[in-house]
Amino acid sequence: MTVGRNGSGNERQNKQTSVRTNKKDEHVQMGRNGARAALFGCLVVVASSLSPVTLSAAIAAGDARHGETIFLRYCQGCHGPDGRGGGKGFMPHVGPLARKGYIETMPDGYLAAVITEGGLAVGKSAYMPSWKTTLTEQDIADVIAFIRTFVAE
Repeated sequence: MTVGRNGSGNERQNKQTSVRTNKKDEHVQMGRNGARAALFGCLVVVASSLSPVTLSAAIAAGDARHGETIFLRYCQGCHGPDGRGGGKGFMPHVGPLARKGYIETMPDGYLAAVITEGGLAVGKSAYMPSWKTTLTEQDIADVIAFIRTFVAE
């Protein structure tokens, strides 16, 4: 059922539940099998090579213990206390960071860019905010060190 003259024509009315859906939006949200992985891989390569954020060598190692404190204060609302997603924030369906084969493939520069500039800066969700006015370079290095401990668990 097309809605209004500005409708895309893709909208339909579900007669059983009377819920409006948009097929194009569903396809974009769900993606095709493998399409997300390929796109994500391309984004990681591009973002890591063009990353405007670099950690100085002196602090690149980071302090995971201090990073945990920062993570629990600022990140667990969405990412959960253990990085597995499902935090109690307004966006509880965040993908887990503690997924095998995920964090260990992310370069530090990419993770720093996501944390510093926010999700949109690297082609990710706009729900991931920029923390550049809240966290120092050392704080970000520490959070990255803590996130890297998820792989060992």
